[in-house]
Order: sequence, then C-alpha cells, then structure tokens
Amino acid sequence: MICLSRALPSLRASASSLRAPMNRIPQFTTQPSASRQFSSLLSSPVLRHSPLQMQSSISRPTSAPTTVSSITSLLAQSEISQGQTRAFSATASLGVRRVTFRPSRRVQKRRHGFLSRSKTNKGRQTLTHRRSKGRKNLSW
Repeated sequence: MICLSRALPSLRASASSLRAPMNRIPQFTTQPSASRQFSSLLSSPVLRHSPLQMQSSISRPTSAPTTVSSITSLLAQSEISQGQTRAFSATASLGVRRVTFRPSRRVQKRRHGFLSRSKTNKGRQTLTHRRSKGRKNLSW
C-alpha cells in the first residue's frame, strides 16, 4: 500500500507547480563553438538553454497516465505495422492473391502483332515462314 505521508509532499509540490504560470518565454544565450569558422559564426549564432530554464523544465510535473497510455498505444501501432512490412516483396511473403492478370486484345496485338514481328529479325523470319506456308493470318 502507498503511505499517505510520503504521497502528500509530492502532491503538494505538484499542486504548487501547477499554480505557477506555464507561459514562460525560454531564455537563450549565444555561445560560439570552437570548431566552426569565423564567417559561419557571424551568420548563425548557436542557441543554448540557460541554466534557469533547464531547472524549470526539470521541475515541471508530467502526467504519468497519459504518457504511459501514449507509449502503449505507440507500441501497439508499431507491432501492427511491423507485422505488415517486409524488406522484400510483401505479396509473395504474405501469400496475397494477385489480380494483375487482365488480358486484352490490345496487349496481345502489341506483343504478337504484325508490327512487333516486323521489328525484330526473329519476327521477320516467323512472318516469312508463315507466308511460305500460306497462312491466312500472319499474326495478330
């Protein structure tokens, strides 16, 4: 069981910090780093947090239930997405039925038609062979 005497000081501290204004403007100090060139130091200053702001960000209360619930929801989403993503072809590994076979006469004529046969040497041989045999249709 939780001891109330130990829980009350932390509750008092969190309640007092909630009363403090939350809209503080962060204070930044500019400090150049030694490894940068002089011309780049003139164009862009390096912004660093002041020690005052670091302490105020540490003392701010955080709501533990929301962070825990958000972490668990993120973990659940990552587990779901990891199960679906693969480094290689997902359709082959998951066994999904492909529906890419859609034959058409246009594709058939493009692949095996007269014009495609007349473009290649082997295709011209096929056309002359079918012509010599007396075929009515030389190709599609």
